[in-house]
Amino acid sequence: MTTIEDKINLFSKIIYDKLNEEKKQRLDAFNLDAEKKISDEKERLNILKKNLQNQVKKKSNIKLSGVIAKEKLNKQREVLSLKDNLIKDVLESVREKLVEFTSTLEYKDYFISNIQKTLKEVEKGSYYIEVLKKDYDKFQSEIVVILNQYTDYNIEIKISGDDFIGGHVLKDNEGKFRIDNSIYSTLQANKEIIGVRVMEMLA
Repeated sequence: MTTIEDKINLFSKIIYDKLNEEKKQRLDAFNLDAEKKISDEKERLNILKKNLQNQVKKKSNIKLSGVIAKEKLNKQREVLSLKDNLIKDVLESVREKLVEFTSTLEYKDYFISNIQKTLKEVEKGSYYIEVLKKDYDKFQSEIVVILNQYTDYNIEIKISGDDFIGGHVLKDNEGKFRIDNSIYSTLQANKEIIGVRVMEMLA
């Protein structure tokens, strides 16, 4: 069965391909601009070096080095800014794709099987499961069927006040632990991987 991690990887690849071309165009334009500035400055300083004394020539070389260093620093800042913006864009785009996923028939299978998996992993006790209202309204009967299989457990369904895209969060009544199987949590767990891939794009 397709997992949320699979969905995130798929959505990320689609968005990477699109953003990679945009990134290339932006960096190419920036490089051309920086190279032109350096070339223009070299030409101007070469004229100065031909017409002025050795002392002025030395100053010209120092100034040229400063211009080159400044452009290199500007490029580094541009790349860092581009990286941060790309990561934000990718995360937001993947989030939007995941929101769309929660409206599909495939999401129903994911939602139900995910709750079943969570309950199989916990011992008997008192718990409550937080779900989004839209999911509860759509899957209430399926949720009841699942809970009826755990008559030795004391399980309550609560509507979450947080918008975590989809999935569920299980907590014990004593407040000792929580199992966060929300889609938002899975997306956040993959944030570092997305960041690494963006860095690879900019390498």
